[in-house]
Amino acid sequence: MRTKGFTLIELLVAVAIFAVISSIVYGTLSNILLLDQGARKNLQSLADLQRVMTLVERDLLQLAPRAVINEFGDRADAFQLRETPSLVLEFTRGGYQNPGQLLRSTLKRVAYSIEDEALIRKTWAVLDRASQTEPEHEEVLIEGVTEMSISAWSKEWQTTWPPQKQEQPVDTQLPAAVKIEIQLEEYGKFVMVIPGPGST
Repeated sequence: MRTKGFTLIELLVAVAIFAVISSIVYGTLSNILLLDQGARKNLQSLADLQRVMTLVERDLLQLAPRAVINEFGDRADAFQLRETPSLVLEFTRGGYQNPGQLLRSTLKRVAYSIEDEALIRKTWAVLDRASQTEPEHEEVLIEGVTEMSISAWSKEWQTTWPPQKQEQPVDTQLPAAVKIEIQLEEYGKFVMVIPGPGST
C-alpha cells in the first residue's frame, strides 16, 4: 500500500501560511514590548517629577528667617526671588539633620535656578559664605523645562522678593505662600502652592 505525501504546492502553501502567521505574531509581540517600555519610561518620569515636587515642597515648608552673607561679602535676605537675568530662588531652610552632633547649624542655604531648560538645585553647608565657598551639592532635578515662574505672597503675588512696596525692608521677612508654575515639554503645566511662615 502506497502512502500519499504532501505535494510541493501544499508544502509551499503551508510555509506561506506559517510565514504570515509568524509575521503577525512577531509584529504584535513587538508592539506589546514597545508599549511596555514606553509605559515603564513614563512611570519612571512621573516618579522623578513627583520626587522633585516633593523635594521643593519640603524645602519651602521649612523656611527660616536667617539672612546670610553671600560670596561677595554682601548681606543676602533670608528669602530671595529674582527673575532677571535668569530665574533664581534662594532661601534659608531648617531641618538640616545633624545625627553626628557636629559643630554646625541645623540651617542650610538652598537655591533653585533654571539653566538650559533644566531645574537645578544647589545647597551650601555653611550659611555665611566666603569668596571661595562652593556649593555642597549641585543637582539637575529635571530637564525639559520650557517655562517656569515663581511668585511669593505678601498681600499680593509678587515675582520678586523682598517686596518692592514696603516702608522698611526686612532681610529676614518671609512670604506667606510660594506659588510655582512649571511647564514641562513632556507633561504640560503643573502648579503648586506651598504655605509659608510669613504673615498675611
